[in-house]
Amino acid sequence: MKILKDKTAIGNRTVAVKRKRSMLFVFTVLVFFVVYRFSLFSYFGFVIASDAKNIIRDFERSYLYSHVLMNREYIDFKNSILNKPITSKEEISSLINHSKKLSGDNVTNFSYANLAQGKVKYSLYKKMEFEKRKIDDNTLYIRLTNFGENAEDKFYKAIEKAKNIDYLILDLRGNHIYSLDEVIKIADDLLPGNSTIAAVEFANSKHQYSSDNFFYEFKKIFVFLNQESGCGSEMLALTLKENLKDNVEIIAKDTMGMNIGQIYKTYYNKINFSIASFRWNVKGQNSKDLAKHLVKYKNTELKNLEDYMAVVETLK
Repeated sequence: MKILKDKTAIGNRTVAVKRKRSMLFVFTVLVFFVVYRFSLFSYFGFVIASDAKNIIRDFERSYLYSHVLMNREYIDFKNSILNKPITSKEEISSLINHSKKLSGDNVTNFSYANLAQGKVKYSLYKKMEFEKRKIDDNTLYIRLTNFGENAEDKFYKAIEKAKNIDYLILDLRGNHIYSLDEVIKIADDLLPGNSTIAAVEFANSKHQYSSDNFFYEFKKIFVFLNQESGCGSEMLALTLKENLKDNVEIIAKDTMGMNIGQIYKTYYNKINFSIASFRWNVKGQNSKDLAKHLVKYKNTELKNLEDYMAVVETLK
């Protein structure tokens, strides 16, 4: 009888141990799931070697000022990062800042999250907001907060659906984040065939963009810009003005003056990277030349949409 009780006690302890192990296993799996699902590790400042290599490779492939990549200090700094199994976001940032200093680059931006430093907000990219509405029977208003993916597709569909429109208002205030391809395609939608859209110079190549024969024609196009409109917005406004002349009116007091375009990269470990990648011009002109079209509005009140719309009404 005693032997039976001992065996029962041992059996109970065995079951208890198995339950504890089972619960520990479930807890471990749950922890790993939470870490994976919410990317908790990615909010800290560590980067494994393979990820660091990928980030630096993207930078070197895209960087407009490629000559600094051959600088001995840059090379030694890069190798010191890549030779370690684990590095930090801060070290990669220091490498990028070193290259910016060597090139005089004030456009590239490397942003990251690091809870240890209290850095949670890191995103450089804002979700595109697209708005379209008819102001009256013959005026279509379109607002693009950036030229993100599918910007041209939304723009094209909005124009295609509109009927008997004489005036197009293109509101690009605050728009300075963009995809070059989207800007080129929107310009192509609005320019007659064989118009010069822009010339773009990358580190190792140059490209000339021209329009095809399919386009939408308007009696007049109004482009709204402000001091937070840059690069893609400036390029689009300038190419419309240079090609369509008096059929385009750019309404603004000032812009960002960005002649250097960026490529945006995002990484799973909470890193955003905007890389200075190309230099643009429209028939030899850039954002500095755009300013000559804005002088007339130097003393005009342009604080809100109503102010811009009031100017439009005087020019129809």
